[in-house]
Amino acid sequence: MSWNKMADTHEEIVPREPTSAVFSRADFMKESFSVDSFVGNCKGSVPLEVLKSNLDEYLKALKHALIELINEDYADFVNLSTNLVGMDKSIANLSVPLGQLKEEVLLIKSDLDGTIGAIEDKLDERALLRQTKTCMQHLLNITKSLEKIERLLQGSRLSQEVTAKEPEGDDDSHLIERVASEFNQLQFYVTQSQGHPLVESIRGRIAAITSTLQKKLEAAFQEGLQTGELNLLSRVLRTYAIIDKTRDAELLFREVTVKPYMSEVIDEKMLTADPSQGLFNVYNKVLEFVPKHCAQMMNITSGRFVASDVEMFGEQRAGIRGFDFLVNAVWPEVVGLIDARFGSIFAPGNPDAFHQKYMTTIWFINKFEGLCGSKASVQRLRSHPSFTAFMARWSLPVYFQIRFQEMVTKFENSLQLTQDKTKDVLLDSDLFLTSAVSVLWWCIERCWQDSVYIQALCHRFWKMTLQLLSRLSVWIKEDVSSQKISDGDTKQGSGEESTLYLVHLLSDLNTLLTKVPEFFRLDILPKLRQTNIQDTELLSEAILESCGAIQQMVPTLEAQIVSQVVNRASQGLEAVKNIPRLYRRTNKEAPSKSSPFVSSVLKPVREFLEQTQPLIKQQQRQAWAATILQTLLVKYHAVTGDVLTSIKRTEDSLMRLKRSRKQTGPGASGQAVSQDSQSPMSDDDKIRLQFSLDTEEFGRALKELGVEENRIPAYTELLNTVKAARASNIANS
Repeated sequence: MSWNKMADTHEEIVPREPTSAVFSRADFMKESFSVDSFVGNCKGSVPLEVLKSNLDEYLKALKHALIELINEDYADFVNLSTNLVGMDKSIANLSVPLGQLKEEVLLIKSDLDGTIGAIEDKLDERALLRQTKTCMQHLLNITKSLEKIERLLQGSRLSQEVTAKEPEGDDDSHLIERVASEFNQLQFYVTQSQGHPLVESIRGRIAAITSTLQKKLEAAFQEGLQTGELNLLSRVLRTYAIIDKTRDAELLFREVTVKPYMSEVIDEKMLTADPSQGLFNVYNKVLEFVPKHCAQMMNITSGRFVASDVEMFGEQRAGIRGFDFLVNAVWPEVVGLIDARFGSIFAPGNPDAFHQKYMTTIWFINKFEGLCGSKASVQRLRSHPSFTAFMARWSLPVYFQIRFQEMVTKFENSLQLTQDKTKDVLLDSDLFLTSAVSVLWWCIERCWQDSVYIQALCHRFWKMTLQLLSRLSVWIKEDVSSQKISDGDTKQGSGEESTLYLVHLLSDLNTLLTKVPEFFRLDILPKLRQTNIQDTELLSEAILESCGAIQQMVPTLEAQIVSQVVNRASQGLEAVKNIPRLYRRTNKEAPSKSSPFVSSVLKPVREFLEQTQPLIKQQQRQAWAATILQTLLVKYHAVTGDVLTSIKRTEDSLMRLKRSRKQTGPGASGQAVSQDSQSPMSDDDKIRLQFSLDTEEFGRALKELGVEENRIPAYTELLNTVKAARASNIANS
């Protein structure tokens, strides 16, 4: 009975738990059942008293089920001992035949093991014989191949010294191919019979054949290179491929053809004769070598032939795999000579010259890769050790560091300049008015100029662009906004220059925030896409985030500009406190025009708006004017309110004094009245009138500057205060 069936039987016999219980009967039938864990799990759901009650109830159900189970099989329980009577005799009767059967099985097993052992021995002998036969066959083949190769060599001119100058005929080229094919088979048999005495005894003969074949192949290959005979070259290259000596052919081609030509072309005199175009001319000469001297080799090995080549061959033939003369013969020789003779081109001390030579080299590499003929060949070129070493010779990090120091130093110097020196360092820029932003824009443009930018350093130039924008925002926040550039100097001229500098800076920032996204879209992004960057949206977000950091500084600069203008204009408000002294007990005539301080207060505002007219839009200037006048009038209102309050208190004191005199005697009162009636306007009335005229002058200034009165709440409050003061005085008199 399987365990699943036993589990099902137990579930049928064991009664179900009470419906109100927090446990199930399956909990008790688990092999890992533990009383402690069971109680711990249950007491978290119900109190221990309830758990005990459920367990008692379930125990009663189990006892009842046990009694029913015993009653159901009671007869079997009673007859159990009766049914076992005589069982031991039956077992004893069975043990004897079972023992005999066991002995017979062991005997048969022993016979089978012996037979199997004999068969395995025979099989081992057959395998040894087969191996010996194979070895003998290989030795026979080695002997036959060796004799055949020696017979071929003895019956032809291949056995002659390679110094003989008579040209080999077409038959000899075929014979070389036959010898190579037999030699390839010989090499296979020798490898299979490695360590045999016969093989060791013919090592000298094999070495002689190898040397002779190698020399004749080299001679035939050189002859084919000199004559340009495609059939001969094809057979020789196929022979090299058969004996797995393709690298020997490439090295021979490099030594015989490539090295003499490149040694003549890659000459330091050509570089020094024309420093600007010398390297370009050398690379052109190198590229001319490929179609002149490598075209036939590449056509033979790739299987691509022009019509004239097919006519010379007489048929179209498949390519010979395993050769790559451009990668393994031409390129190592070229870069080896450049590294040895043109070491000065790798020096980054002169970044402009370094950039020109590096970009010329990249142009040469691209042209050379275009001559490779296949993507696989280009991949082999890029993974070639000489290519990796050659590219590592170019100190690109050092070049970038020089460019970085050049631009960052100039930018940092522009940040240290005062506004008086700004005009002296502007880089002939019609876009910007401040040195900081002008130099920043020059640096950003220079990073991506064709005369500076290098694609391999794209990530570094991109990072530098973001760093420059971030440095500008930090400078504005920490230096400009923290008042390190003078604002509201004691000298009026320097304060005006500081304000004008901030206006220029604000104008430049607005221009910069317009130019940077456009420059990114038109100049930076195309260069980034050339590096196969896919996530251009992330780059766009980065440049917008940098611009956003600068944009956040604009309100701060505007507030600082307004503060400086207000500080200069507020210096004239001190004269308001002197107005009462001008009319009290001076018998001065009643005022008919505004006070001189009004024009002095408004003069900095007018001059500021006139100076910023060509730089800032009219809407922005009006907003600044409204903010400046609102602040000024709030201050003026505070001073005016204090003076009017003081006047009101003085009048109230005089009124109380007059009332007390009226109560002491009529004569004094009559004299006072007569004196008051002789004066057409009191000193306090003149003061109030002067405040009214000054307030009206401020109102005319608002209209003159194009600022609506409803945008200046302080003016309305001031006007109401002055009118209320005059009306109150009239009512009291």
